[in-house]
Amino acid sequence: MATWLGTDALGLRHPPDLRLLLPAITAWLTALGALSTPPRAAWTFAAVAGCVAVGMYAWTRPTGETVALTVVAALVCAATVAAVTGAHVSREAGSAAARTADLEREAEFEAVVREDPRSRSGTPRPGRAEWVIGSRTTWVRVDGREHASRARVVVLASDARWRGLLPGQSFRARGVFLPTEDDPLTSALVLVRGPPEQVTEPSGLQSLAGRVRAGLRQAASALPQPERGLLPALVVGDVSLLREETAEDFRATGMSHLLTVSGSNLAVLTGFVLGLARWLRAPRWCSVAGGALMIWLFVLVCRPEPSVIRAAFMGSLALLALATGRSHAALGALSVTVVGVLFVSPGLAGSFGFALSVLATAGILLLVPSWTQAWSRRMPHPLAEAVAVAVAAQVAVAPVLVLLSGEVAWVAVPANVLAAPVVASVTVAGFVLAVLSVVWPVGAAVAAHPPGWGVAWIAGVAQTGARIPYGALPWRPDVTGALLLAGILLVLVLARGWVLRVVAAVMVTVLLLVLAARCVSGGWPPTGWALVACDVGQGDAFVLSAGDGAAVVADTGEDPAVIDDCLHRLGVREVPLLVLSHDHADHVDGTPGVLRHRRVDAALAPSGFDGTATGRLLTESDVDLWEGERGRSFRVGPWLLRVLWPPPGHSGSVNDGSVVVRADGATMSVLLTGDIEEEAQARLLTAPGADLLPVTVLTAPHHGAGTQDPDFLAATDPVVTVTSVGADNPYGHPSPYTWALLERLGRINLRTDRDGDVAVLGGTGSGPVRAVVRGPGPRR
Repeated sequence: MATWLGTDALGLRHPPDLRLLLPAITAWLTALGALSTPPRAAWTFAAVAGCVAVGMYAWTRPTGETVALTVVAALVCAATVAAVTGAHVSREAGSAAARTADLEREAEFEAVVREDPRSRSGTPRPGRAEWVIGSRTTWVRVDGREHASRARVVVLASDARWRGLLPGQSFRARGVFLPTEDDPLTSALVLVRGPPEQVTEPSGLQSLAGRVRAGLRQAASALPQPERGLLPALVVGDVSLLREETAEDFRATGMSHLLTVSGSNLAVLTGFVLGLARWLRAPRWCSVAGGALMIWLFVLVCRPEPSVIRAAFMGSLALLALATGRSHAALGALSVTVVGVLFVSPGLAGSFGFALSVLATAGILLLVPSWTQAWSRRMPHPLAEAVAVAVAAQVAVAPVLVLLSGEVAWVAVPANVLAAPVVASVTVAGFVLAVLSVVWPVGAAVAAHPPGWGVAWIAGVAQTGARIPYGALPWRPDVTGALLLAGILLVLVLARGWVLRVVAAVMVTVLLLVLAARCVSGGWPPTGWALVACDVGQGDAFVLSAGDGAAVVADTGEDPAVIDDCLHRLGVREVPLLVLSHDHADHVDGTPGVLRHRRVDAALAPSGFDGTATGRLLTESDVDLWEGERGRSFRVGPWLLRVLWPPPGHSGSVNDGSVVVRADGATMSVLLTGDIEEEAQARLLTAPGADLLPVTVLTAPHHGAGTQDPDFLAATDPVVTVTSVGADNPYGHPSPYTWALLERLGRINLRTDRDGDVAVLGGTGSGPVRAVVRGPGPRR
């Protein structure tokens, strides 16, 4: 049958089958709407849509009009998804776990692990939950009464014994139930301090899958970083050993999809099995059985993530099509996959991973055949196909990616083209390696090196692409921006002839103008800057220029991406000395951002810092760690840095143990104070080196908190004061009292929450120092 909506005939010459596209889109939009409305509204919509579908079917059945039947199918799918979603939301909202969360009560509970425990991003800290475990409760006990509760919860735990849990294991624990804000299909967040108790044994299959994943990690441990963390991520989606800077490189180059196993991985593996069966001349049923076994193993080992579910469902339909001789109905299979998955798990409608997987597949199916045919006239066919796949996938997912990143990465296309030829071999070799690691761990460690070479190539592509200046252009990160980008891309895809040339010329002109505006001189940073206070929100991060591309960095804020962006704007490629005042998150947790693509020679930190998480990170990164105590001095470029505090053997609060450094440059002096408070400030007034307190620039201690000694502030006698503080922070920093003192002391008083990045320029001759501000960015 052939209609204007498509055909079920075979072959690429026929138009794609679009008859199932409308039901798939309708089901997806309905699920999104039902997730954001009360269950009764979803059920009412389901009843109305069902009645309309029945009436339309009865009216159009005699004629058999294809368009009408397609609309009927869309209404039926919408009614079903709305009813199912309402049932899921109602069950979670009415569960005992949800009722306990509404009261924010502590309760004992029993639950079953749904997914592998994953570590939280960021620097580990005492008292901070480090493990996230998706689970489903079986009962909740409050005030001695046990309530049956089959509800989804997310357990946040700190004890290392949570790490080894496998899906399917049940456990008991006690924790505080808290309500969730944005996920109607999760009943509660549960904060647990101790280890899991009464843990059951995992099933044989889950135990096998756990051994395969652990074996692959062990085999990859013979490789250097970043290959050690990348190989398990590329093969089975295990990112437990993946460095944050590596993940950021993949994000910046539009290659993040490689870190999430999906249809491409499954296509490579099933293709390998089917090719092997064809080479052995096995019957069709044997090929189908082998493909089905590979899909089952893929889901078991890689876990039922959104992209894995989509890939497995569509792969199963493809095998069914192969068995029945209808192997080209790919777009129809994708549409059926979307509808079928949402029938079972409507929550995936709001998953970015599921959306990216579906859109990338749709883009490849719709665009690659015609683009490959057209581009093969100008380049070899394999190259044309590789470029077409990369461009089609990027075009399809770009509107969703801007919602996540707020930028359009043009470097993604060449990066993916360069990586694609190696991904297939790494996937097959890695899966074989994972199986080998279970039966012969020693041999697997040796066999890990060949796929490791391929992984090194992929990592090199990501690292190189991430270093390309302006490889990504900023874009509006909301629905309006996504729709605008989608409209532009749609015009580019559909335009032909002179219209396409005109549109392309306009786009290129606009992009060149944007790049010129960003690169034009007179922007940021201002010429001659000596000190910059980076706007890192509620935290400290100061940069002292030490020559072309080099700088001393004092503290790093809490977010690695924010300090990395600031250093990138300043053109800092080398950090001869990193000063970390004390081990508080808002001063040191951004350190991975400083280390990203930069050489850091040495770090100055308080005594005992080598035992902290950041200290261990610096040691792993081959950064020399020096102990900061009074009397030490260093010469870095034009700066002489002298440590004024703490004295040797100092004992006291972490804040008062902050390393205080005076930096003397050619045109100014700077006092970097960390978070010292009244006690340390008072002792500094009488300590050796008190005569060094008067400076040109004072960085306000402890973000301008009220814990200040006025005599100490007066002794610094600054021309410029800079307070690094977050907008609307919950601590009330800077204190009105302290801010009044600073305004009386300094001729120029600036703060990052109001002024954004602050640059202080050294005076020339007898001229005074000057300050230039960049303006505040989005509030953090």
